[in-house]
Amino acid sequence: MARSSTLLTAILLAANLALVAWWTWFQIRRSDELEHAAQFLAQGDADGAARALGAADSKSLAEVAQTHRRMFLSEGSVFLVVLVLAGVAVIVVLRRQARLRADHDRFLAGATHELKTPLATIQLLLESLREGRLPPDKRDRYLQSGLLEATRLAAGLDNLLTAAGLRDRGMRRPPHQSGDLAADVRRAIASLTARAEAAGISLRADDLPLVAAVRDPEAMQLVLHNLLDNAVKYSPRGSCVMVTLARDGEDAVLTVRDEGQGMDQEALANAFVPFWRGRDSGTGGTGLGLFLVRELVQAHGGTVEASSAGIGRGSAMTVRLPWRGGEL
Repeated sequence: MARSSTLLTAILLAANLALVAWWTWFQIRRSDELEHAAQFLAQGDADGAARALGAADSKSLAEVAQTHRRMFLSEGSVFLVVLVLAGVAVIVVLRRQARLRADHDRFLAGATHELKTPLATIQLLLESLREGRLPPDKRDRYLQSGLLEATRLAAGLDNLLTAAGLRDRGMRRPPHQSGDLAADVRRAIASLTARAEAAGISLRADDLPLVAAVRDPEAMQLVLHNLLDNAVKYSPRGSCVMVTLARDGEDAVLTVRDEGQGMDQEALANAFVPFWRGRDSGTGGTGLGLFLVRELVQAHGGTVEASSAGIGRGSAMTVRLPWRGGEL
């Protein structure tokens, strides 16, 4: 979008410069013609003055005037259209810059919350351990909380670094190898079980079928981690996050469904937009998780879609990947 806006602005600027150059040259030429016509008139030669102005004789001057009037009107209209288009292009660029600034501000706010909160928790834990303020019976629970915050911090940094790589170098196709998507799901669930339990949420993936696929294992873990983390983040205590896996024709279909706050039409439309977070979101986050999910899934030749029955009715993220069955 940035390149197209720059190209359009350059074209409109070049067109305006060309029009200004043309009108300047035309006016200089007309000034010369008027000067020659004045010389003929001073000598009493009306026909010579008419020829200097581009007419065959003095009787044709009215026709020449009409021709010039039409030319001025047409060129003036073109000039006006170009100026209007240039104004629209400037407005579009300014609005885009405003959106980028707003995205930047949202990103900074989300990143600050996402990174400073676990750091503050870990710092408090370490200070308590150093000063011996932790009761022995609560030490394990506090240490587990610190490990969860460290994991959260690492995940946030992974998202930031991965997003920076995607934006700076473009989405390069990751190295793929054969593997079982069901095993990938179980691995991701195991890595997030402690956090889900701390939030009072259960992660379920019942009877996952073996689905052989060619994928990048680490990229798939990042996809699954972000989907599960997002579901846990927006789910109420005591609810369940369900993961299902199935084959549909030539696709492997992975769905992560939660019983959380749900999504309205605005949230569904912007779910995968980088740095976007809902107006009522009080959960922090950088707004990069689902964006990375989309980019990584597309790099595998797949698609991801968000769906929800409405606010308060949960939501689902459905990933479709080309299924390449075979021996593992």
